[in-house]
Amino acid sequence: MENFLNKGKVTRNKIITSALHLFATKGYEQTSMREIAIEVDIKAPSLYAYCSSKEELFGIVCDYVTNDYLNFVRDQSDEISSFSVDKKLYTLMRSLNEYVYENDLGHFINRYFLFPPDPFRGTFVQLYKQTEEEIKKIIGKAIDSEPERFISANTVIASFMCVIDGMIFQMLNFSRDEYENKLEETWKVFWRGIQK
Repeated sequence: MENFLNKGKVTRNKIITSALHLFATKGYEQTSMREIAIEVDIKAPSLYAYCSSKEELFGIVCDYVTNDYLNFVRDQSDEISSFSVDKKLYTLMRSLNEYVYENDLGHFINRYFLFPPDPFRGTFVQLYKQTEEEIKKIIGKAIDSEPERFISANTVIASFMCVIDGMIFQMLNFSRDEYENKLEETWKVFWRGIQK
């Protein structure tokens, strides 16, 4: 990995974005280093000057995606800070779903949260836990402003995470209109359910 960081920045970034795209769309097993090299427009042996194996490159992409996603989640706290509690939680729910739906980074997360390659299972469990901790902070901060109004923070957080997981499934498998309708209906039940 250290060798990767010392090489040309433009080529390194092209390798990361090409590998990310191919891993997200084709999967780890179906993506070859040769395909990545072709997409980057370099010869396959040149790719090995940047990293020693597909496994190493996948780890580099995992680090890149992890940093981007955690920063995205953390940024949500600032973006929603002035909102009412219900708008904070609704906006957070929607933005997390949109992230997974709208770009290769999100597609990568969605694919590998569900089915990580065996050598990287621990990496994705750790990413999920880190993400959950950041979401807990945001939700805790939101509902702590009115503690007498809500059920326990742990129950709210567990419910929120389950709704997120279910809505991501809806988003990826149904039309946008169906997703929007289900989000609205699910949100109503969630919001009523977390209040005392």
